[in-house]
Amino acid sequence: MTPMDTIKKFMHPFTKAFSGKTSGLATQGFLAVLFLVSLSGCSNIEIEKAFKGELRPGKANKVIGEYCQSCHIHKYFDPPLHVSKVRSLYNRPVFKRARECRSCHYIEKNWMHNQHERKTRMPKDANRGKFRNLRKKN
Repeated sequence: MTPMDTIKKFMHPFTKAFSGKTSGLATQGFLAVLFLVSLSGCSNIEIEKAFKGELRPGKANKVIGEYCQSCHIHKYFDPPLHVSKVRSLYNRPVFKRARECRSCHYIEKNWMHNQHERKTRMPKDANRGKFRNLRKKN
């Protein structure tokens, strides 16, 4: 039995309720929904929650650290050491007292490819006051 036969068998009660062109539209709609559901399963919800601040700080730092270490460039990266070393580069209090990775780092979702793009609030920009709205949030 081919996958298409399985779909037709599953859709039979639904297509019976519709006639002619409507039946074809119902099948296409079902396949479109199935496709969208399969794509949504690929995103990593825990990473997104960590960067949004929906996890405890310790757990969020662990998730973000593991996410960064999944990249070949940051394979041997040590998150706690990094946080303590980098804080001295910032002049702004929100960054100087930061204990969470997400204070300086964030992600942007690329919906087209269902991937995250890693971003950093660099000390040079932060010290010039580029991220004032972040300071107000924290």
